[in-house]
Amino acid sequence: MNTTLPLTNWSLSKTLATQTSSFDKARVRIIFTILIFSMVKSALAITQFAIAHSNLQLIRAVIAGILYVTLTKILLSRPDKVKQLAHTMLTAGVLIVWSSIFVYSHRVNLVTTQFILMIVLSSFYTLGTRLGAIYSVAATLPVVLLFVLQDMFGILQPLQPEETYLLGIKIVIGLNFASIVVAHHLFYMALRDSIAEKEELNKQLELSINEARELAATRSNFLSTMSHELRTPLNSVVGIAELLIEDKPTERQRENLQILHSSAIDLLSLINNVLDINKIDSRKLELEKVTFSLSRFLDDLTRSFRKRAEEKHLDFHLNVDTSLSNVVVNSDPTRLAQVMYNLLSNALKFTDTGSISVSANIIGKTQDRITVAMSVTDTGIGIAADRQSAVFEAFAQASADTTRNYGGSGLGLAIVRQVLQLLGSKIEMESEIGKGSRFYFTLTLPLAETTSPAATSSAVAPEIRHLRILVAEDDKVNRLIIKKQLARLQLEAEIVENGQLALDATMTKPFDVILLDLHMPVLNGYETIKTIRNREEMSKARAYVVAFTAAVTEQEQIMAAGFDDFLYKPVQLADLQKKLEQAITRGAVTAL
Repeated sequence: MNTTLPLTNWSLSKTLATQTSSFDKARVRIIFTILIFSMVKSALAITQFAIAHSNLQLIRAVIAGILYVTLTKILLSRPDKVKQLAHTMLTAGVLIVWSSIFVYSHRVNLVTTQFILMIVLSSFYTLGTRLGAIYSVAATLPVVLLFVLQDMFGILQPLQPEETYLLGIKIVIGLNFASIVVAHHLFYMALRDSIAEKEELNKQLELSINEARELAATRSNFLSTMSHELRTPLNSVVGIAELLIEDKPTERQRENLQILHSSAIDLLSLINNVLDINKIDSRKLELEKVTFSLSRFLDDLTRSFRKRAEEKHLDFHLNVDTSLSNVVVNSDPTRLAQVMYNLLSNALKFTDTGSISVSANIIGKTQDRITVAMSVTDTGIGIAADRQSAVFEAFAQASADTTRNYGGSGLGLAIVRQVLQLLGSKIEMESEIGKGSRFYFTLTLPLAETTSPAATSSAVAPEIRHLRILVAEDDKVNRLIIKKQLARLQLEAEIVENGQLALDATMTKPFDVILLDLHMPVLNGYETIKTIRNREEMSKARAYVVAFTAAVTEQEQIMAAGFDDFLYKPVQLADLQKKLEQAITRGAVTAL
């Protein structure tokens, strides 16, 4: 806002219109009031001293009057100079007090006392605590000195009766009292207005917070619903493509099916990234603690990327420290896989010639922890130096034509950065246009017992063909797919359409593993697991129950309901097999 007004301005309201704060307006009003009263007092003093022929006092009063008029004009035209004006007024007031006591009156009278009081109050109101204290000391110091001189040398009379019979003195005393009262009133009004403004802002802030919470809840519910609706048909695409690839297709059919399967997996990754961004923003993303072999994890993860690299005629290198072969850690393999998947997907997408390398090396080890340096390096297009920090922001790309030429949502590296933060790490990068990029990070992970049969890379997979399995799934296509997937694993299962039928089945025969869809008619997965667990409390028998879910935001709710584990849709054959093996390795089911 413009704080400069024409020199011809004499309107206080126009000056106040340039101020936005209640306290700033109060300061202007206080200084204006004191200046107006001071001009009246100067006019009275000039008249009085002229009649009394007190030339020195007259000159002093004239100079003071000119100063007050000048300061008033500056205040009305340049309110941004209010602090400088306050300094000038207070300095003039201090000089008046000192000169009155030691030059003219040689005493402390009522008028001098009022001046001191006005300086003390006005300095705090207009300049704040520190400067207010300084001016207060400067104004009261001559009174202290006066008493010291009287006590030590007997000179000067500190207190003498005021000549209040003079009309001018009476008016000055009245105006001084009025200045003190008005200054208090104006500052109190400003304080009251400021408190009222803050209360109104607090109400608006609370309203905005509630609206933001409602919007976040609506967005979360929408994304959860969309996750379910998108994953249900995607489950059919991934499952059928996977089964057809394993069904000895012709070479041409295999190529088409692999493209279909790869595209579906990419779409699944995009859905996961969008949902995880939402979970991270709402602070609902939680890490699991799973025992796994880091070496085996990397080998499994990179297998599909190796094939995709070969299809683009790229060299693919996996360099894992040999010491990692016997290392088993406790961490979240799902989130770590998400990090590596996004880094490798980007490397594959932006590299047309050359190679892609993945490395993992131990850089530190204690009795219970291990620190591993991991990196993904490519010989792709590279990223300009001025864009390297921006690519880690959500929906950001390295350049304006990246999406047009290569596709992508710009979420991958944002997910990488935020997931690594949850894992206690930080993503770093080195890149040069036309030469490629290197993304790297270090992870400090807790070590697990290497004797765990579920975790060691050399462990023999437990036999699962003896498992008695019940599946409850309302979608016809999904029932067909899970039946075919189990058949691939040489397993048969009883498959029903809803939770009530699943409960009826458990009444007639025992099951080792129960796979429950969460959202079913008649009786949903949550209601079904509650009844199952209540029955088991009575029989002491316990089944290993896995939730089928297309909503990745329900993880905490699933585990709290009594499920042993969960499978995200679309269910891939390898994931299904792993969950069935875990039913045995976690001690829920006895292996043969």
